[in-house]
Amino acid sequence: MDRNARVQLALLRELAQLLGRARVRFWLRGGWALDFHAGRITSDHGDIDLVARFGQRSRIRKLLEENGYRVVQLGELASIHFSKRGQDIGLAFIRTDQMARTITPGREFWIWPDDAFSNRRHTLHGISCRAMSIASLLEEKESYERYSGRPLREKDFVSMKLLRSLLSPPKGARAG
Repeated sequence: MDRNARVQLALLRELAQLLGRARVRFWLRGGWALDFHAGRITSDHGDIDLVARFGQRSRIRKLLEENGYRVVQLGELASIHFSKRGQDIGLAFIRTDQMARTITPGREFWIWPDDAFSNRRHTLHGISCRAMSIASLLEEKESYERYSGRPLREKDFVSMKLLRSLLSPPKGARAG
């Protein structure tokens, strides 16, 4: 395991402990969510992506700033990017709209799948976290170009292949 992965895992452990003690629920998103589902580190990660409830935004910001995380970018409503130990930690926020759909404020056109945010925990290297569902991670990757206007990268195709394999495990095996 390289230095970057060790630092990111240490930060994930710290975030799980800090937010857990504060009773703030969050979910892993992106590459680390995929790794927690797979039960192994599948690739190098440029950042840590998390999702939390919009109503916890101020509380999370205060808690992380008090613990050495520096705000590097404040999204209008939908996100905050922090930095610690040379790593980018992105927090996207969700809320429930009037029709009981899970949305990201400011991006209401992107409705999250019903199963995206469960209470199920996954463990990797002794760290226990909730992670977005495999189906929602795959849907996000498949919709990325349409919603962002940016083309998929090679690593996105590799991730989609792995996510599909996790959705359709060999007979007798359980999906994460």
